[in-house]
Amino acid sequence: MQPLHPEPTSRRPVWTWAGAAAGLALALTMFLNTRAPNTPSAASRPATETFVVSGAVVLGDGTSFTRDDRGGCAGTGAHADVVDGAVVLITTTGGFAGGTLTDPQALADGTCRFSFSAPRVPAGQDAYLVMVADQDPRQYTEQELTGPSVSLRVD
Repeated sequence: MQPLHPEPTSRRPVWTWAGAAAGLALALTMFLNTRAPNTPSAASRPATETFVVSGAVVLGDGTSFTRDDRGGCAGTGAHADVVDGAVVLITTTGGFAGGTLTDPQALADGTCRFSFSAPRVPAGQDAYLVMVADQDPRQYTEQELTGPSVSLRVD
């Protein structure tokens, strides 16, 4: 006999990510529109100016990831969604941009590092929400995201 309800899967369909991105962008827009108006420097930038956020996502302790036999790694437990190919989403009131995690490496210092690059991030915004995989989003400034190599730690 087959169960009435199929077993849930751990992978989410692509449309779930798109819906989450749209909902997060809408929530961020509503939140930031209730705050004070943009600063003159942010308001004076053209709306079409963008920048690229490149860097690494780091899982910081041996209990949050597993190593494979090729020197790679993948998140486990509460971080099981932090894997090669997972989405990195950056949202602002001016739009959103995204990239994917690549090149997972288990490092000698006991961390797991993924590279990522997110092109076409809208410039001149007051705040940027960054969400890695299905982890809680964190807020950053443009200055924090425009360094030579951004390091986002997932705890």
